[in-house]
Amino acid sequence: MADFGALSSLGIGSGVLNYDVIDKLKEADKKLMIKPIENKLDLVKKRETALSQFITIASTVKTDTMDLADGTLFAKVNTKVNGSSISVSANDGVKPQEFNINVKDLATNDVYESGGFSSEDAVVNSSSKDKTITIGVGDIETTITLKANATLADLRDAINNANAGVTASIIDTGSDENPYRLVLKANDTGEDNIIKFDYQNIEDLGLNATTYTSASFASDTDVVNNSGSTQTFSIAVNGVTYSMNVADGATVSDFINAINNGDLKDNNGNSLRISATFEDGKIKLTNLQAIGDISINDTNLLTNFNGNTDFTNSQRLQEASDAHFTYNGVEIQRSSNTIEDLIPGVTITLNSTGKSNVSINNDIDSIIENIKKFVSDYNQMMSNLQSLIAYDKDTGNVGLFQGNTDFRMLERIFSNDLFSTFYTSKQEKRDHNGQTYTINVTYSLADLGFSINRNGMLSFDEDKFKEMYNKNSDIVENLITTAFTKVKNDFSRYATEDNSVLNLLSQQLKDEKKSYEERIESLNKYLDEKYNTMALQFSKYDEMINSFNTQSQSLMMLIQQMIHSKS
Repeated sequence: MADFGALSSLGIGSGVLNYDVIDKLKEADKKLMIKPIENKLDLVKKRETALSQFITIASTVKTDTMDLADGTLFAKVNTKVNGSSISVSANDGVKPQEFNINVKDLATNDVYESGGFSSEDAVVNSSSKDKTITIGVGDIETTITLKANATLADLRDAINNANAGVTASIIDTGSDENPYRLVLKANDTGEDNIIKFDYQNIEDLGLNATTYTSASFASDTDVVNNSGSTQTFSIAVNGVTYSMNVADGATVSDFINAINNGDLKDNNGNSLRISATFEDGKIKLTNLQAIGDISINDTNLLTNFNGNTDFTNSQRLQEASDAHFTYNGVEIQRSSNTIEDLIPGVTITLNSTGKSNVSINNDIDSIIENIKKFVSDYNQMMSNLQSLIAYDKDTGNVGLFQGNTDFRMLERIFSNDLFSTFYTSKQEKRDHNGQTYTINVTYSLADLGFSINRNGMLSFDEDKFKEMYNKNSDIVENLITTAFTKVKNDFSRYATEDNSVLNLLSQQLKDEKKSYEERIESLNKYLDEKYNTMALQFSKYDEMINSFNTQSQSLMMLIQQMIHSKS
């Protein structure tokens, strides 16, 4: 029943002019005026929903075409390694190839171990002043300031914080006496990346365990310089040369005393901290507080340290070395076990010694999987499209867009894009006389395993595709990229872009829906006003009828009284 406020007594007078009559009249007007528009609005909403769903499906199919259209999939490669000595990764676009690697030596880091300390808190700078040390790898050298009374742990932290290409750690060997040792490891491998560490200004860390031994002498009174003139003896430590003069006729004893007195000095007057002794008929130099590039020059002296010294340092746990391997039989040397400059786009990681064979091929499986997904999504889209434009004369069922030329056009356009794309290749043939001649051979997607049935559904024969791909991948790539570029562009033009045919249709439906909603709202307002007015009119009529009824009743009573009075 309509709501008309204070008109709650409507119909009392007449018994006819009541709300039921108004509601029935109003409902009849609604059926006549509003219901047809509501039916149109409902149809527009259904079309709008169906169109949105179709555009979503079409967007999925367009996405499927992207990699096929731009050739990205044809650049993908997969890498197979037969052997465990190497790992290989290849960037997309790398040319298919095969090669073999025979790893002979891995690149290694320089690693040193110090002598033992009682704890991590053992003092390594017992001076009351800050001291400087230098450490580095290869051409990198960093000066570090070590605080007074600094401990072994402080030294480790100072080296690590210096970012000098060396990582320091402290290990507990578990031995009963002095179990803590400082371990230095170069961050990079390669024979050029040796650790250089000059720590002469602090306590001896025991990193240099090499004893430099001279030629044999009968006694310490033997002469070490009989050249007839003063000669120079020098030791170069990581680019810094420490020298001293050795006079003509100088003895072994003179030589030893000069070294122990600090006569070996650099250009700044700093003495080299090293000890010299005479043992078993030889001069021995020990306690050199440095590791790295160390060499001795005793030309024109009789000491011949270079010819009598084993330069192996027992504190050097691992010596920096380059990797050595063959690539297809060619000898290769690199400072790292990660090789990125041998084959453009290919990274080879050396894992161990031994042989491995590598094949890099185009990833045809990825191409096939992408095509299969496209075919599946395309068929889903076409099935959806056909249901939208369907008409069944037997059942009378009609698709929401039956008769819409835009949808019918899509089915034809996409089919033409796929099957009206051709590629012509020149091929050489031989006639029965053995003479060669050239013919043009035209290919289409049908030659790659694509087909379409009368209902517009695609099929894909992957075996046929593989056969054609293995025969001539260039033809396959050209056909696929050309056809799917057309499909992608037409999806944008007709289905997915803002100004596409279907998006314009979507906007048209939105406008229709808005128009219908506004008309319904306007008509409802009109009917509300109309029947509010009618209710007011009914109320006045009802009052008049009620008044007439009351007067009629009074008149009848008066007549009855008059009749009774005369009887």
